[in-house]
Amino acid sequence: MQTIKDRSQKAPHTPGVYIFRTGKTAVYVGKAADIYKRLSSYFRKNVSAKTRQMVAEATSLEWIETPSEIEALIKEAEMIKAHLPKFNLALRDDKNYFYVAVTCEQFPRIFLTHQLQRNRIGRIKLNKGVGANYIGPFTSGPALKEVLALLRRAFPYCTCTQLHKRPCLNSQIEKCLGFCCIDTKHIIQDTNHKEYGENIKNIVAILTGKKKKLLIEFKRQMREAAKKQDFEKAALFRNQMVSIENIFGHRPLTHRRYVHQRHGRDWQKIERVIKTLLVTASPISRVEGYDISNISGTEATGSMVVFINGKPEKSAYRMFRIKTVDQPNDVAMHREVMARRLAHVKDWGAPDLLVIDGGKPQLNAIRSVLRPGHETIRLAALAKREEELFIEGKNTPQRLDSLPPDVKLFFQHVRDESHRFAKKYHHKLRKMIYRAHHSNTSAL
Repeated sequence: MQTIKDRSQKAPHTPGVYIFRTGKTAVYVGKAADIYKRLSSYFRKNVSAKTRQMVAEATSLEWIETPSEIEALIKEAEMIKAHLPKFNLALRDDKNYFYVAVTCEQFPRIFLTHQLQRNRIGRIKLNKGVGANYIGPFTSGPALKEVLALLRRAFPYCTCTQLHKRPCLNSQIEKCLGFCCIDTKHIIQDTNHKEYGENIKNIVAILTGKKKKLLIEFKRQMREAAKKQDFEKAALFRNQMVSIENIFGHRPLTHRRYVHQRHGRDWQKIERVIKTLLVTASPISRVEGYDISNISGTEATGSMVVFINGKPEKSAYRMFRIKTVDQPNDVAMHREVMARRLAHVKDWGAPDLLVIDGGKPQLNAIRSVLRPGHETIRLAALAKREEELFIEGKNTPQRLDSLPPDVKLFFQHVRDESHRFAKKYHHKLRKMIYRAHHSNTSAL
């Protein structure tokens, strides 16, 4: 008859969860980056008395493989909550489980906590009448913190302990949308409220094991938007799908240093392809992306984002408030932004490649601004609708789908980052104008 130990020898060297059962009842659920190695540890001589008791009582052992450690962490929490295995609590000794708390407010905040309380999350006292929903239990605090950090990049949310008058530091580093913790709720637009609410809903869905359903819904909405020729909205859903896949395709949580070590080599491969596309032997180190954001030409803004060797250099980002164009003329606005940017070559440095949001008209507009001394600057324009890259000197555009995946994703990242940054500044200007108008109206 096969013993529990014999069964453990057949476990895979993959991430996942494992379940010790007595009959049909789960008595312990655990997670592991390597199921085989983790199960082997239960049969060593120096295990605790409680562990020996659990192994002795178990009559069967099974496991569920997951694509990543992150999914193992979430699956473990899901199964502990569903089965309440008796040894999970017993084997934790004096340690507490971890929970993700989501406050019940107009703009919910998210916190990591040990304790389930009605009017308090850890040391944070909630306002009267404000409660919280809890997701968990999770067994690893450090791993859960890292998962939340990854999710926050894709779906920004607020963690401010109290309301304040100005946007918080997190909003400046793009971990928060910037309006959720401001103590002037009358300026918040319904669209902002909806966007923030969707972020929270998506995070909750992922942490409760509904990733597949969420991806299916994003795919459906992306196709629906594309049919209506709302390509900007379709791109948003596509980017969210990519973000989720990147999070769950993340390498083991303990191996992040290795990821950073690989980056330099990855960029060398991408750079070689870009140099071939541009027909140049010159190095491509500094890539700048540009986009325009406006509604019927009002409060138009331009963005400049900078990538150095493939990585965003956020300290070099710049915002431009359009001054000379008061009509919805995207080409003219691009021309103004570029003329102002090139006036700062001495203090900001010169780009190796400019990637403009648009097509041939935008590309020609930028070319008309370049002057003697700018000959080494390469130009490209990326059209959203067809996902085509227009390269200076080439009559036929290059479809992104025809490029290697890493190169395609890099160009999309530059384009999407410039769009996000321009939109962010545009919203900021509109808020400032709304506040000024509201203040003047109140004074009357």
